[in-house]
Amino acid sequence: MKIGYRSLYVTAGVFVCLLISFSACLTASAVAPSSAFYHKFEPPTLPPVITLFENTPLYSDQDESVDPWATLTPQDVETVEAEKDWYIPPQSGDPGKRWIMIKTTWLGKMWIYLDYDRIGTVKPADTNIALIWPAALYSEPLKDALTDVVLSQQTVHCNAIFFTPNGSSAYRIETSWLGDQWLVNPNYILLDMEILNREMTLPTETLRMEDWDAAHRMQSPSEAHFIPSQTVFALEKTVNGEYYVRAGDGSTFWINPAYAQPVGAKEINETIELNKNTLVHLVPTASHPIFGSLTPQKVKAFQQWDAPDGNRWFRIHSWNGDLWILPDN
Repeated sequence: MKIGYRSLYVTAGVFVCLLISFSACLTASAVAPSSAFYHKFEPPTLPPVITLFENTPLYSDQDESVDPWATLTPQDVETVEAEKDWYIPPQSGDPGKRWIMIKTTWLGKMWIYLDYDRIGTVKPADTNIALIWPAALYSEPLKDALTDVVLSQQTVHCNAIFFTPNGSSAYRIETSWLGDQWLVNPNYILLDMEILNREMTLPTETLRMEDWDAAHRMQSPSEAHFIPSQTVFALEKTVNGEYYVRAGDGSTFWINPAYAQPVGAKEINETIELNKNTLVHLVPTASHPIFGSLTPQKVKAFQQWDAPDGNRWFRIHSWNGDLWILPDN
C-alpha cells in the first residue's frame, strides 16, 4: 500500500484503519514469507549403513566416560538414529564427533561415537579416473589420513567410493606399490574414463587441445590449432566424447571428432549475401565456440558443406580467420 502526502488529509478514523491494515500486512508477511523467497531447510538423511574403518567402541548411552561394552572391528553397520544436529559440520570448540545408534546382533541397539568425517558408506565401484592435476594419496578417505605420496597426471582404476551425507566423496584406487589408496575430494578429475588403446583415424583437420575442455574455454579463433588428417593412437575417451591420443611423434593431446572440419566439404568460389546478422562458427559440427556475428553484407565463400539435416554451411575468409557461417538461419 502506498501512502502519499494526500493521506495527511484523511480523517483520524480512516487513518487509524490504514495503520491497522498496514500493520496487519507486515505481521502476515513476517509470519508467512512468500514461497518465492522461503525454502524450508531439509537436513540430510542419516545413511542407513555406515562403514567403520577402525576398531570402534560400543556404548549403552551417549557417554564416552564409561567403559565401552564391546568393540567392533572395521565393518558395515546398520544405523537406527543419531544425536540432534548430527549433520552440522564441526565448529570451533566442537570435538568433531557425533553419537550414532546402530544395531548389533548380540547387544541390540548401541551407540558409537564417530568422527564427523567418518559418517559415510563405502560402495563398490569399477571405473577409471583421469587425474588432470597431480593428486595426493590418503590411507583412508579422511583429510587427516594424508600420506606423502602424490600421483602425477595419469588414469587410475577406482574400485570403491566413499559417500558422505554432506555430499563429499572419496575414491579408493589401486596402486602397484602401495595397494589400495584413497583420493579425498580430488581437484580436476574425469570420472568413468574408457580405456581404448587402439588406432584412430582423423579424416579431416581436427582441433588439437592441450586440455580436454579447451574448446569450451576458447576466446578467439587464433587459439585454435588444427592438425592435418592422420592416424593417432587413442588412449582413453571421456563420457562426453573427448579422446586422449598420442601422435606419431610421441606427443599426447586431446581431440574431439565434433571439433573437426566436416567430411565431404567441397571447394567453391561463391559470393554469399547475408540478409541479417549471421553467427560465425569455428566448425559447423559443434554449436560452440561462436566468435561473434557478421552484419548483413556480401562475403566470399571458399568451401561448402551440406549437413545431414539439410542445412548448407559456407566457410569464409574473415579478419578473424577461416570460419563457418549458416546464412539466413
